[in-house]
Amino acid sequence: MRKNTVCLLFLFITCLPGFSQEELAKSILREVKDHLEGISDFSADFTYSIEIKTNPTRVSKNGKFHYAKGKFVVIMEDQEIYSDGKSLWIHLPGEENSEVNIMNYDPEESFNFDLIFSPVYETATKSIYEGKKSVNGVTYDQVYLQFSNPELEYHQVRLWINETSKIQEKVVLVNKMQTITTYEYTNIKIDQGLPESTFVFDTDNFQGEIYDER
Repeated sequence: MRKNTVCLLFLFITCLPGFSQEELAKSILREVKDHLEGISDFSADFTYSIEIKTNPTRVSKNGKFHYAKGKFVVIMEDQEIYSDGKSLWIHLPGEENSEVNIMNYDPEESFNFDLIFSPVYETATKSIYEGKKSVNGVTYDQVYLQFSNPELEYHQVRLWINETSKIQEKVVLVNKMQTITTYEYTNIKIDQGLPESTFVFDTDNFQGEIYDER
């Protein structure tokens, strides 16, 4: 009887740290969700990179974005993407052949910026708090998530969450082919009162080709 009690006690003690780290991770994610739901808009500079493990290739792009619930603007050197939640404008700038393609916006088939700020992280099959890390005087909470949903394009996510602002400033997504997609955000601004026109491409003053597929 005593032997069984000792075994159960040992099992409880060894499992306790993992359980605590999981609960802590979920608590931090709830704080992030509550904070983001209270933000009216969000702007930042970003770095977006893709690293393919099976083929030593790394592609990296820089840009800026503006985000409000269901709406976004992404501005990069080779393209600009606008969405007001109904339409999608893809502008391909060029000195001679600038063009813009317009289509109905479908978050299931098009670029969905909500993914980066979505509470889909709550559906993770495993959540682990990996500790704090200080970078340039800023402290981040690191959270690892694992998913088993076959409909998702990724199965692992790592988040670097600013301990003070509760904003995830770095997101790393890993799919089953070990392709790593990383988003990093700097120069973050929130609650600026961005007007609706921010998320609509101005075709009235556009001099290039317009292809409207709506």
